[in-house]
Amino acid sequence: MHMTLEGESNQLQEVFLVVGSDTGVGKTVFTGLLGRYLLKRDLSVALVKPFCSGDVGDINFLKRANAESDQSEVNYWYGDEPISPAAWELRTGEQIDLERVLASLKREIGRKKSDIILIEGVGGLLAPLNKRETVASLGQSLGAKLIVVAPNRVGVVNHVLLTLETALSRGFSVSSVILMEQEEPDTSAVHNAELVLMHMPNIPDFKGVFEFICLGNGADDPDLIANNVKKAEDVLRNIFDVVISPCLFDDSSS
Repeated sequence: MHMTLEGESNQLQEVFLVVGSDTGVGKTVFTGLLGRYLLKRDLSVALVKPFCSGDVGDINFLKRANAESDQSEVNYWYGDEPISPAAWELRTGEQIDLERVLASLKREIGRKKSDIILIEGVGGLLAPLNKRETVASLGQSLGAKLIVVAPNRVGVVNHVLLTLETALSRGFSVSSVILMEQEEPDTSAVHNAELVLMHMPNIPDFKGVFEFICLGNGADDPDLIANNVKKAEDVLRNIFDVVISPCLFDDSSS
Protein backbone atom coordinates (compact mmCIF):
# COMPACT_ATOMS: atom_id res chain seq x y z
CA MET A 1 0.00 0.00 0.00
CA HIS A 2 1.77 3.14 -1.20
CA MET A 3 0.68 6.61 -0.18
CA THR A 4 2.61 9.74 -1.17
CA LEU A 5 3.49 11.92 1.78
CA GLU A 6 2.60 15.59 1.64
CA GLY A 7 5.50 17.75 0.51
CA GLU A 8 7.67 14.75 -0.47
CA SER A 9 6.56 13.44 -3.82
CA ASN A 10 9.26 10.76 -3.93
CA GLN A 11 8.69 9.36 -0.44
CA LEU A 12 5.93 6.87 0.23
CA GLN A 13 4.05 5.54 3.22
CA GLU A 14 4.06 1.76 3.69
CA VAL A 15 1.80 -0.42 5.83
CA PHE A 16 3.05 -3.76 7.16
CA LEU A 17 1.04 -6.39 9.02
CA VAL A 18 3.26 -8.44 11.33
CA VAL A 19 1.78 -11.92 11.77
CA GLY A 20 3.07 -14.97 13.60
CA SER A 21 3.27 -18.61 12.69
CA ASP A 22 1.59 -19.06 16.08
CA THR A 23 1.00 -17.08 19.25
CA GLY A 24 3.88 -16.17 21.56
CA VAL A 25 6.56 -16.23 18.85
CA GLY A 26 8.08 -12.77 19.38
CA LYS A 27 5.93 -10.48 17.23
CA THR A 28 5.75 -7.69 19.80
CA VAL A 29 9.49 -7.70 20.48
CA PHE A 30 10.28 -7.66 16.77
CA THR A 31 7.72 -4.95 16.00
CA GLY A 32 8.84 -2.71 18.85
CA LEU A 33 12.57 -3.04 18.19
CA LEU A 34 12.17 -2.50 14.45
CA GLY A 35 10.02 0.55 15.17
CA ARG A 36 12.63 2.02 17.52
CA TYR A 37 15.38 1.33 14.98
CA LEU A 38 13.40 3.13 12.27
CA LEU A 39 13.05 6.11 14.59
CA LYS A 40 16.85 6.13 14.90
CA ARG A 41 16.97 6.33 11.10
CA ASP A 42 14.89 9.54 11.30
CA LEU A 43 11.72 7.94 10.00
CA SER A 44 8.31 8.56 11.53
CA VAL A 45 6.66 5.35 12.67
CA ALA A 46 3.29 4.18 13.99
CA LEU A 47 3.23 0.94 15.99
CA VAL A 48 -0.25 -0.53 16.38
CA LYS A 49 -1.60 -3.61 18.14
CA PRO A 50 -5.31 -3.26 17.33
CA PHE A 51 -6.37 -6.36 19.29
CA CYS A 52 -4.86 -7.42 22.61
CA SER A 53 -6.04 -9.62 25.47
CA GLY A 54 -4.94 -11.02 28.79
CA ASP A 55 -2.20 -8.53 29.61
CA VAL A 56 -1.37 -4.95 28.66
CA GLY A 57 2.37 -5.67 28.59
CA ASP A 58 2.50 -5.79 24.78
CA ILE A 59 0.65 -2.49 24.48
CA ASN A 60 3.00 -0.81 26.95
CA PHE A 61 6.04 -2.25 25.18
CA LEU A 62 4.98 -0.75 21.85
CA LYS A 63 4.16 2.57 23.49
CA ARG A 64 7.61 2.74 25.04
CA ALA A 65 9.29 1.65 21.81
CA ASN A 66 7.58 4.46 19.92
CA ALA A 67 7.37 7.11 22.65
CA GLU A 68 8.63 9.80 20.27
CA SER A 69 5.76 9.46 17.80
CA ASP A 70 2.57 11.49 17.74
CA GLN A 71 0.31 8.60 16.69
CA SER A 72 -3.14 8.74 18.22
CA GLU A 73 -3.56 5.18 19.59
CA VAL A 74 -1.76 1.85 19.89
CA ASN A 75 -4.67 -0.43 20.83
CA TYR A 76 -8.33 -0.38 19.71
CA TRP A 77 -9.75 -3.47 21.47
CA TYR A 78 -8.67 -5.09 24.73
CA GLY A 79 -10.02 -8.08 26.63
CA ASP A 80 -9.04 -9.07 30.17
CA GLU A 81 -8.99 -12.81 29.48
CA PRO A 82 -6.06 -14.39 27.56
CA ILE A 83 -8.27 -15.65 24.73
CA SER A 84 -8.77 -14.67 21.11
CA PRO A 85 -11.22 -11.87 20.29
CA ALA A 86 -13.49 -14.41 18.59
CA ALA A 87 -13.45 -16.66 21.66
CA TRP A 88 -14.33 -13.58 23.73
CA GLU A 89 -17.36 -13.04 21.48
CA LEU A 90 -18.51 -16.63 22.00
CA ARG A 91 -17.95 -16.46 25.75
CA THR A 92 -19.62 -13.11 26.40
CA GLY A 93 -22.28 -13.04 23.70
CA GLU A 94 -21.15 -9.54 22.78
CA GLN A 95 -19.95 -8.55 19.32
CA ILE A 96 -16.62 -7.07 18.32
CA ASP A 97 -17.05 -4.16 15.94
CA LEU A 98 -14.30 -4.85 13.42
CA GLU A 99 -15.52 -2.00 11.23
CA ARG A 100 -14.84 0.44 14.06
CA VAL A 101 -11.33 -0.96 14.50
CA LEU A 102 -10.71 -0.71 10.77
CA ALA A 103 -11.97 2.86 10.73
CA SER A 104 -9.53 3.73 13.53
CA LEU A 105 -6.65 2.13 11.66
CA LYS A 106 -7.54 3.88 8.43
CA ARG A 107 -7.65 7.20 10.27
CA GLU A 108 -4.16 6.54 11.64
CA ILE A 109 -2.93 5.73 8.15
CA GLY A 110 -4.80 8.69 6.64
CA ARG A 111 -3.21 11.16 9.05
CA LYS A 112 -0.02 10.72 7.00
CA LYS A 113 2.09 11.37 10.07
CA SER A 114 4.10 8.17 9.62
CA ASP A 115 6.41 6.85 6.93
CA ILE A 116 5.94 3.29 8.22
CA ILE A 117 2.89 1.73 9.87
CA LEU A 118 3.66 -1.54 11.68
CA ILE A 119 0.47 -3.36 12.68
CA GLU A 120 0.91 -6.35 14.96
CA GLY A 121 -1.68 -9.04 14.40
CA VAL A 122 -3.08 -11.58 16.86
CA GLY A 123 -1.37 -14.96 16.62
CA GLY A 124 -1.32 -16.33 13.09
CA LEU A 125 -2.76 -15.14 9.79
CA LEU A 126 -6.03 -17.06 10.22
CA ALA A 127 -6.51 -16.28 13.91
CA PRO A 128 -10.21 -15.34 14.24
CA LEU A 129 -11.03 -11.77 15.23
CA ASN A 130 -14.77 -12.37 15.45
CA LYS A 131 -17.29 -14.92 14.23
CA ARG A 132 -16.66 -13.98 10.60
CA GLU A 133 -13.28 -12.33 10.05
CA THR A 134 -9.67 -13.25 10.73
CA VAL A 135 -6.37 -11.39 10.95
CA ALA A 136 -6.14 -11.95 7.19
CA SER A 137 -9.38 -9.98 6.76
CA LEU A 138 -7.80 -7.08 8.61
CA GLY A 139 -4.70 -7.10 6.43
CA GLN A 140 -6.71 -7.39 3.22
CA SER A 141 -8.89 -4.42 4.17
CA LEU A 142 -5.77 -2.28 4.67
CA GLY A 143 -3.80 -3.52 1.68
CA ALA A 144 -0.91 -4.33 4.02
CA LYS A 145 2.25 -6.22 3.18
CA LEU A 146 3.01 -9.19 5.40
CA ILE A 147 5.99 -9.79 7.65
CA VAL A 148 5.83 -13.33 9.05
CA VAL A 149 7.50 -13.90 12.43
CA ALA A 150 8.26 -17.44 13.62
CA PRO A 151 10.43 -19.15 16.24
CA ASN A 152 13.56 -20.73 14.82
CA ARG A 153 13.01 -24.25 16.12
CA VAL A 154 12.02 -27.68 14.90
CA GLY A 155 8.68 -27.63 13.07
CA VAL A 156 8.91 -24.02 11.98
CA VAL A 157 9.43 -24.78 8.30
CA ASN A 158 6.01 -26.40 8.01
CA HIS A 159 4.35 -23.57 9.95
CA VAL A 160 5.95 -20.87 7.81
CA LEU A 161 5.18 -22.63 4.53
CA LEU A 162 1.54 -23.07 5.51
CA THR A 163 1.34 -19.35 6.35
CA LEU A 164 2.95 -18.37 3.04
CA GLU A 165 0.64 -20.63 1.00
CA THR A 166 -2.38 -19.15 2.76
CA ALA A 167 -1.14 -15.61 2.27
CA LEU A 168 -0.68 -16.15 -1.46
CA SER A 169 -4.09 -17.75 -1.82
CA ARG A 170 -5.61 -14.60 -0.31
CA GLY A 171 -3.72 -12.20 -2.53
CA PHE A 172 -1.21 -10.87 0.00
CA SER A 173 2.15 -9.40 -0.84
CA VAL A 174 4.63 -11.06 1.53
CA SER A 175 7.79 -9.07 2.14
CA SER A 176 9.80 -11.27 4.45
CA VAL A 177 10.05 -13.98 7.09
CA ILE A 178 11.73 -13.35 10.45
CA LEU A 179 13.05 -16.39 12.33
CA MET A 180 13.49 -15.57 16.01
CA GLU A 181 16.46 -17.40 17.54
CA GLN A 182 15.69 -19.37 20.70
CA GLU A 183 17.52 -19.22 24.01
CA GLU A 184 18.22 -22.95 23.76
CA PRO A 185 18.27 -23.62 20.00
CA ASP A 186 17.79 -27.14 18.69
CA THR A 187 19.81 -28.59 15.84
CA SER A 188 17.20 -27.65 13.23
CA ALA A 189 17.92 -23.94 13.70
CA VAL A 190 21.03 -24.09 11.52
CA HIS A 191 19.11 -25.07 8.38
CA ASN A 192 15.57 -23.73 8.88
CA ALA A 193 16.08 -20.49 6.92
CA GLU A 194 17.60 -22.37 4.00
CA LEU A 195 14.79 -24.93 4.01
CA VAL A 196 12.09 -22.23 4.02
CA LEU A 197 13.72 -20.62 0.98
CA MET A 198 14.13 -23.99 -0.72
CA HIS A 199 10.50 -25.07 -0.34
CA MET A 200 8.51 -21.84 -0.32
CA PRO A 201 6.29 -20.91 -3.28
CA ASN A 202 7.38 -18.25 -5.72
CA ILE A 203 6.47 -14.91 -4.15
CA PRO A 204 6.98 -11.77 -6.26
CA ASP A 205 9.10 -9.12 -4.53
CA PHE A 206 9.87 -11.36 -1.56
CA LYS A 207 12.85 -9.85 0.28
CA GLY A 208 14.16 -12.82 2.19
CA VAL A 209 14.34 -14.80 5.42
CA PHE A 210 16.11 -13.03 8.29
CA GLU A 211 17.44 -14.67 11.45
CA PHE A 212 16.83 -12.42 14.46
CA ILE A 213 19.23 -12.84 17.38
CA CYS A 214 18.08 -14.17 20.73
CA LEU A 215 17.88 -11.41 23.33
CA GLY A 216 17.14 -13.63 26.32
CA ASN A 217 14.72 -13.05 29.16
CA GLY A 218 14.95 -9.26 28.86
CA ALA A 219 13.72 -9.16 25.27
CA ASP A 220 10.28 -7.85 26.27
CA ASP A 221 11.49 -5.50 29.02
CA PRO A 222 10.52 -1.93 28.03
CA ASP A 223 13.48 -0.58 30.02
CA LEU A 224 15.89 -2.53 27.80
CA ILE A 225 14.51 -1.48 24.42
CA ALA A 226 17.40 0.87 23.59
CA ASN A 227 20.00 -1.71 24.66
CA ASN A 228 18.29 -4.48 22.71
CA VAL A 229 18.15 -2.37 19.57
CA LYS A 230 21.93 -1.99 19.84
CA LYS A 231 22.35 -5.74 20.31
CA ALA A 232 20.18 -6.48 17.27
CA GLU A 233 21.45 -3.56 15.19
CA ASP A 234 23.10 -5.67 12.48
CA VAL A 235 19.95 -7.62 11.60
CA LEU A 236 17.73 -4.52 12.00
CA ARG A 237 19.97 -2.62 9.60
CA ASN A 238 19.77 -5.48 7.13
CA ILE A 239 15.97 -5.55 7.36
CA PHE A 240 15.88 -1.79 6.87
CA ASP A 241 18.13 -1.91 3.80
CA VAL A 242 16.43 -4.88 2.14
CA VAL A 243 12.77 -4.64 3.23
CA ILE A 244 11.95 -1.11 4.39
CA SER A 245 14.07 1.29 2.35
CA PRO A 246 12.94 0.06 -1.12
CA CYS A 247 9.30 0.61 -0.09
CA LEU A 248 9.81 4.21 0.95
CA PHE A 249 11.48 5.80 -2.01
CA ASP A 250 10.04 5.89 -5.49
CA ASP A 251 12.78 6.23 -8.11
CA SER A 252 10.26 6.78 -10.91
CA SER A 253 10.53 10.54 -10.56
CA SER A 254 14.34 10.60 -10.72
